[in-house]
Amino acid sequence: MRFVLLSLIAAACVAGPHPIQNASSEPTARAIKFRLLNGKNGKPIKNENPSIWIGDATEPINPYTDSHGEIVVNVTDIRSQQLRVLPDWDADCRFKGDSDAGMQVKYSLNKIITTGVVSENLCGKRRIDPVPGVLVLYLRPRTFMEKWAL
Repeated sequence: MRFVLLSLIAAACVAGPHPIQNASSEPTARAIKFRLLNGKNGKPIKNENPSIWIGDATEPINPYTDSHGEIVVNVTDIRSQQLRVLPDWDADCRFKGDSDAGMQVKYSLNKIITTGVVSENLCGKRRIDPVPGVLVLYLRPRTFMEKWAL
């Protein structure tokens, strides 16, 4: 009996506590959720594929929204990065009219992860509260003339 007890104590001492790895030296991977909503009625926008630039990327990624109007993108190394978003088929409610100026608006990944970000909605009065890890963009369908100009 004593031998078993001493063996267990010896095994616990040999295993001992392991040093914790420095988390700040390793790149972290986080998921950012993009939620695209209609600025007029607040409903999700399905099958939109916005252009998303993460950090200093010159080429955007273009994933499609799901049936809930959402896109989930994994982002690594969030320390000082920003992202930009520009809708593809719908008009951007951050600006009056149909504008591509949204390509220049930068959002902090750290702020999106910690508090969440909700964009301006100049298309209507709908607005939801920010949720950590989520960037909400308001869009509206383009008019016939706006589509014609593309």
